[in-house]
Amino acid sequence: MAIRGEGTGGPRGEGAWAAWAAWAALERRAQARREGSCFPGGCAHDGETMSTHPDRSNLPGLEEQRRALREGALVLRMDGLGTLVAGGSERQSWLNGMLTCDLSKLRSGSGAYGVSAAKNGKIQAEVWVVLGEEQVWLGALRERVPMLQEMFEKYLIMEDVELSDGSAEMGWVFAVGPRAKDLLQAGRAAGAQAASADWTGLGGAVFVAPREAVDAVEAALLAQEGAVRGDDAAWELLRVEQNVGRFGVDFDDQNYPQEASLEELAVSFNKGCYLGQEAVFMLQHRGHAKKRLVQVQVEGEGEVPAKSEVSLPDGTVVGVVTSQARRPEGAGVLALGYVKYKHAHPGVALKVAGRPASVVAARGAG
Repeated sequence: MAIRGEGTGGPRGEGAWAAWAAWAALERRAQARREGSCFPGGCAHDGETMSTHPDRSNLPGLEEQRRALREGALVLRMDGLGTLVAGGSERQSWLNGMLTCDLSKLRSGSGAYGVSAAKNGKIQAEVWVVLGEEQVWLGALRERVPMLQEMFEKYLIMEDVELSDGSAEMGWVFAVGPRAKDLLQAGRAAGAQAASADWTGLGGAVFVAPREAVDAVEAALLAQEGAVRGDDAAWELLRVEQNVGRFGVDFDDQNYPQEASLEELAVSFNKGCYLGQEAVFMLQHRGHAKKRLVQVQVEGEGEVPAKSEVSLPDGTVVGVVTSQARRPEGAGVLALGYVKYKHAHPGVALKVAGRPASVVAARGAG
C-alpha cells in the first residue's frame, strides 16, 4: 500500500517557494529547449510557452494549489499531450490487448490510466484513456504518439480498428484531487469527453476536447467549487511531494512498470493477455524489479546536483536522483529517485550528494 509523503508549507515558506518555483520553471524550460523535448505541461520549443492558459496573470499561490490537491481539485492544462484516436467496432477489445490497464468492462464515459508496454514489458508511454460512443481517445506525450501509432498498427491484422493521430485537433485538461470527479459534468457540458482516471492515487479526472473548446472546458472546471488552476512550476514541486513520477524524467522506455512503481495504479493483473504481459506478470509474481522509484528526503540546504548518486551511509552507490523539490527553509530537499530493491522501504538511511537522506515513501515495494 502506498505511503505518501506530506508536503510542508504556509506563510513562512510561501515567498521562498514562489521565488524558487519561478526560477525552476525557467531553468526546466531552457533545458527542455536544448533537448527539444515535450512533457505533459507543454513543449519547450522556441516561441512556445509551457502552457497556454487564457490568463496566467492571476495564478493561485503554491499553498492554495497544494490545498486543492488534498481537499478539492487542481486543474492542469496538459498542452504537452498528444492524442491517438481509435475507431471501429472492435476498438475497445483490441486496445485492451495493447495496454496494461483493464478496459474490458468500461462503458462510454469511462476512462483509465495505464501504460503501453513493449513485448519485453518495458514502458513505451504513459496513457490516459477516455471511452466515447464511437471512438476511444488515448492521451500520451505528443512526441510519443507517432511511435505508439506505428507500434500498434503492427498488431492490427483483421480487427475492425482504425487509428489516427488527433494531436493537432484535440487538447487535454486534467483535474487531480479528491473532488476531481465532481467536475465531470461541467466538463462535458462545455464540450469535452470526460472520464474518471486516477494516475496519482489522489483521485483524478481527464477531459479531452477539440482545441478550440479547451479554453471553455478549463473555464467551466474552474467555475466549480473547490477547483483551483494549477501551473507547471508548482505542479513540478507538488508531484514530487506526492510521489508522482513522470515519463521522460523519472522513468522512460528502459524501465518496467514495477521499477517506476506504477503497478498499483497502471497495471491490471487480472485481465487477459496484452502486449508485454508475460514479462510484467513474471516480474510481479516470480521475481521483483532490481530497482524502484521512491521518494527520498535529503537533509541540508540547497538543491542537490542533477542526477546525484544515492548511496548507503557506507558510501555504496545504490541509485540515482531523478527529480527534486526544494522545500521551505530548513526542510531540506524532497526527491524522487531509484534505489536497489532491498533498500526501497520507508526509513532506510541513505546519502545523496554526501548529505544524510532517507526513504520517505515507496509505492508498492512491499
